Amino acid sequence: MAEQILKRRIMRRVYAVWILKRLTSPVFMKLLILVGILRVSLSVVSVPNVLQNSPSLLSDPVASYAFFNAAFWNTDIAVKCLAIAIVATALWLVRDIFTESPVRQLSPRGV
Repeated sequence: MAEQILKRRIMRRVYAVWILKRLTSPVFMKLLILVGILRVSLSVVSVPNVLQNSPSLLSDPVASYAFFNAAFWNTDIAVKCLAIAIVATALWLVRDIFTESPVRQLSPRGV
């Protein structure tokens, strides 16, 4: 009976360490940063209204580019910083996903 209790206690700790390693992996942390920035930006920018006012991307890509370019340059500095942070974090995440091996993506130090 004591062996089962000891085994259960040890396995709980092993599982806890395994979960903590997965949750602190670089890819997961960057994904959390990206989600956080997106949540903040959604509280500042009304995306449905922006998309409703924009021209159709498929029917007129030049007008869409002009619209989003003007929308970016005519917005507040906070929104510009959030947009740049979203793009930079997304590129950083994509780079890590494609340059790291699948095993290293989930481990915190490539172990």
